Amino acid sequence: MKFDLQRTIVAVSTGAIPGRRAIVRLSGFLTHSILSRLFPIPDDQALLSTTVACAARVTCSLALTGRNGINNLPLSRVPAIAYFWPDSRSFTGEPCAELHLIGSMPIVEALVAHLCSLGAAPAERGEFTLRSFLAGKLDLVQAEAVLGVIEAEGPAQLREALSQLGGNLSKPVRTMRDQLVELIATLEAGLDFVEEDIEFISNRELILQLFSISERITALSEQLSTRDARSQAAQIVIIGLPNSGKSSLFNCLAGSERAIVSPFAGTTRDVISQTIELDGMSVELIDTAGIEELNDDSPRAEAQVALHHRLTQADVALFCVDTSHTIDESWRFSQVHSLVQLGVSVLMVGTKSELFVTLPNQSPPLFDRLVSVRTAEGIAKLREHLTSIIASHRAEFQSAAMQHIAVRCRQAFAAAVMTIDRAIALANSGEGEELVAAELRNVLEELSAVIGEVHSDDILGEIFSRFCIGK
Repeated sequence: MKFDLQRTIVAVSTGAIPGRRAIVRLSGFLTHSILSRLFPIPDDQALLSTTVACAARVTCSLALTGRNGINNLPLSRVPAIAYFWPDSRSFTGEPCAELHLIGSMPIVEALVAHLCSLGAAPAERGEFTLRSFLAGKLDLVQAEAVLGVIEAEGPAQLREALSQLGGNLSKPVRTMRDQLVELIATLEAGLDFVEEDIEFISNRELILQLFSISERITALSEQLSTRDARSQAAQIVIIGLPNSGKSSLFNCLAGSERAIVSPFAGTTRDVISQTIELDGMSVELIDTAGIEELNDDSPRAEAQVALHHRLTQADVALFCVDTSHTIDESWRFSQVHSLVQLGVSVLMVGTKSELFVTLPNQSPPLFDRLVSVRTAEGIAKLREHLTSIIASHRAEFQSAAMQHIAVRCRQAFAAAVMTIDRAIALANSGEGEELVAAELRNVLEELSAVIGEVHSDDILGEIFSRFCIGK
């Protein structure tokens, strides 16, 4: 991405669909002159003043006629509201304006074309936010969070993006960066007075501060890892006692014979998974070993460990119960309670429903769904039920933008922690403060890269190319 900050850019910042209102944004040093040529300003309006403390607002009418009209037909004046930020106090750090008008796309397109004829240029993807970042209005993680706000599909995603936009990641990184700058300055001051035998910081205090910074970086990285766990496809784990029909149901929902089906207990030991589609949503379907109480080191016992690990990451558990056998209801209740404690949605599925018979004077077990793989009874309804559950969970998942932030920051944090470890080792071995300072400058660069104080055009191009035009 080329950064031509001298041109004045224009773009529609609202969606490309008809609506009650559309917003067209201008930013750049020609904004003032373009507005003065765009519409007449009454004497009592201060829109074009270059000294207002905040955005000036004026009701105006836009004349879009001649070749800039629709199908070359003259248009009547279009009512609009204009907002003008004359100086660096704008979002982009330069003269900026917004034109609010009726959301008719032909009229909006005619306005953009007219603004281009007056000297503006079409904005690139994310160029408004990029200019805000380059002007120091936002750091890099905050700029990426703007995209997270745009992409948010539910309250949870929006809260996370707004929190990051507010600086919940930037502030601790800046605090650690400032502490590192002070440490490096202290070490280098000591080097200047090495012959004077003056100790500016003790080796013990240096190591304690480095351990503290390393622990805080690790905590931030773990926080991002927890978020990232919600960025993957939803996980549906099939559980139940051995021979309760789990593998047969897995094959049925997956549409393939992935899992081995056998009447012998313990056939499924390894976790088997396959991605399936539920109403356009990608879901990871997982078959697991039957629930058993084993305390040895056998492969079946190891399969129970893998089962528990999968359940800690699951969104939905399909608890399969063979309807042709009786089941201990107290045991089933304790299993469901444990799953709920893990935050897993539990769906009780009665399998082999073609064999299900309720005896006289006997209350049937409580099932959310009865299914038969052999007759396909209840399978379609089960898929519908799963779709509604996954759709309700979907808003909790991390958006693609926030996932990109987490990946980029975790890589920088990992490199920073490794470098701090080297600095601590050097300090412990007494190798010399100049070597420790050199390592700390590398840590400083990693933290600076997180918030964008050290960056390259390639990194910025990769980040801002994901934005939509007008943002």
